[in-house]
Amino acid sequence: MNGERAARWAGRLDSGTELATTEWSELLADYGLPVVPGESVGSGTDAVAAAELLGYPVVLKSDAAEVHHKTESDGVRLGLVDATAVAAAYAELAGRHGPRVVVQRQAAGVEVALGVVRDPLLGPLVMVAAGGVLVELVADRAVALPPLDRETALAMIARLRVSALLDGYRGSAPADTGALADALVALGQVAVELGDHLAGVDLNPVMVGPHSAVVVDALVLPPSA
Repeated sequence: MNGERAARWAGRLDSGTELATTEWSELLADYGLPVVPGESVGSGTDAVAAAELLGYPVVLKSDAAEVHHKTESDGVRLGLVDATAVAAAYAELAGRHGPRVVVQRQAAGVEVALGVVRDPLLGPLVMVAAGGVLVELVADRAVALPPLDRETALAMIARLRVSALLDGYRGSAPADTGALADALVALGQVAVELGDHLAGVDLNPVMVGPHSAVVVDALVLPPSA
């Protein structure tokens, strides 16, 4: 238990407003959860500059506070390989969702979802599930009470049907389930330290590649958000 860290983030969450991209990225990093490099920008020029700094290909996503589910809101543009593509994608997204856009290095891997959900009797629970759009279409998840150790996290992952993809499917390289387990353990610590100050946490997708598991997008909600 890191008392200083817990107090700092509890104070922020108790303000009652949803965490912006820069804030949830900082919170997750503070708890040892790797996040795909990215930058929140407010103009097409800044979007291109960020893409040049991060390296192509990049992804652009709406950073509007009201857009919680970016794919369903058509708020994501993938596979942008040069400045012209970035500028065009920025203009389109900004025209529909407002000027705040996240430029992010494109990540590849198996899509998994991690989360913290509140049970009325048990309190905060940690969840791992099939990620991306599958999280709402496929009943493929495992939950546990925090804190978690690595053995418990690995056992939760092994119970998922999507674990077949993580193990390597039809010639694909095995994914780094150890890194995913480490992320699940770290999220369990978030639940332990901040569970009373959270309505929920949704990390989706987490891209699990051959050598890493990185958070691509997140929703961190205080109780009154």
